[in-house]
Amino acid sequence: MKYYILVFIYVFLDQITKLLVIKNIPYNSFIKINEFFNLVNISNTGIAFSLFQGKNIFFIISTILIVCCLIFFIKKNKSILTKLQMHSLLLVISGGLGNLIDRFVRGYVVDFIDIGYKEVYRWPSFNIADSCVCIGVTLFVFSAFISKDNKLK
Repeated sequence: MKYYILVFIYVFLDQITKLLVIKNIPYNSFIKINEFFNLVNISNTGIAFSLFQGKNIFFIISTILIVCCLIFFIKKNKSILTKLQMHSLLLVISGGLGNLIDRFVRGYVVDFIDIGYKEVYRWPSFNIADSCVCIGVTLFVFSAFISKDNKLK
């Protein structure tokens, strides 16, 4: 049960931040926070780095399949997963659900975090859900190098 609460919290944070951006930043504009960080309001019908634009239906179906597979994997392996592995998978599920909600409700994903240096060296815009997926995958890979007692192998 506590795992569902964590997923709810991550998805809620993702959705509430996107709503705040939509309500407070006009579409295709930005608020400069400092030289390295802007808040933007852009849409993304693709995946990471705005790749494969316009394939919304494909990403809806693939996200549903991936989330279902991860839930099935957790249920089958719950007793052997470490806390780090469990939380990493929950982050990936949460990120997938956060962006899935956007695709269903808006037909695109809202990206709003813009980081980089000056105007030339900018990372592609992203959101909380994207961060959850990236952090979750990274932690899961990292967990492969840690034993059950949280020591490096």
